[in-house]
Amino acid sequence: MTGIERGGSQRETTEVTGGDGDRPSLAVLASVIGGVAAVAGLASFVETTWLGMTLPAQVTLLTAVPLLAMVAVQVCADRPGQRALAALCAVLAVGGAWVAVFTIAALLDLPDSPLLLWPPVCVGAAVAVSYRFVWLAAPSVVGSTIAVASISFVAAGAPWTTVFQRWEPFLMTAAAWLVLGPRMAPLGQRWVVMIRRTALGQLLLALLVLSGLEGTSLLPYAPSTTLLMYQGATLAGLVSAAAWQRRLGDRIGVRMAGAALLVFLAGRYVDWRSDVVPAWVFFLAVALVSAWMVRRAALQQGRDS
Repeated sequence: MTGIERGGSQRETTEVTGGDGDRPSLAVLASVIGGVAAVAGLASFVETTWLGMTLPAQVTLLTAVPLLAMVAVQVCADRPGQRALAALCAVLAVGGAWVAVFTIAALLDLPDSPLLLWPPVCVGAAVAVSYRFVWLAAPSVVGSTIAVASISFVAAGAPWTTVFQRWEPFLMTAAAWLVLGPRMAPLGQRWVVMIRRTALGQLLLALLVLSGLEGTSLLPYAPSTTLLMYQGATLAGLVSAAAWQRRLGDRIGVRMAGAALLVFLAGRYVDWRSDVVPAWVFFLAVALVSAWMVRRAALQQGRDS
């Protein structure tokens, strides 16, 4: 790789992450916060001022904001040193697209459908890929996960929001993203990492819900039996996820799995319902496994050094 190529690659990484591989710069964080605040202000403005407008004027206002924000993204992206401002405009464009789609659907009395998720998801993905905003891929992954997971319920004649009541399709779609994430390697390794972390967070959330709340599963068993099954699967899954992220060398992934495991254990301690395994046996087994993992990690670190 030539010096020019290395310099260009380094500048791209610095612009996106602020010079640290995983830590975004203060300017980017401020841009994201400002963009979210602008979207909230837009939603409040629309809600309070457009009651006297005609329907065409309302639709025009809603669609004009994300389009103008996209123009601002292009203008800022072409200017040196305006990357953070472009990021703010990108958040406004994508957030404005979400507001516009669902508000227009409400104005036109359109039925609730997961198809409404796809326009803003596609806008977010297009902006993220076109302008190399890696962090903007996360909301697109979340939105597409919900949309795909909802298809099974819509096909069965149930409301698409049932995806938040029965979590298996959401769990399986998040797992599919973990498998498909490496296919994004042509975009760069940072894209693979962002997609993997986002999908992992969704999978961990689904496991915690299924293992902690009765009536959230599609399995045709008694709620207590289903809860016990998912508690065992969740414990094994969280430990496996932490080990997998450690092998990949992803510290943030390890912390995510570790935090989910702590939440799971706290939930089991507060609300222990199993008559099959006493609580003290379960927690003692977890402690012994943790001690074994710590010992193994210490031995591995000693061999590496």
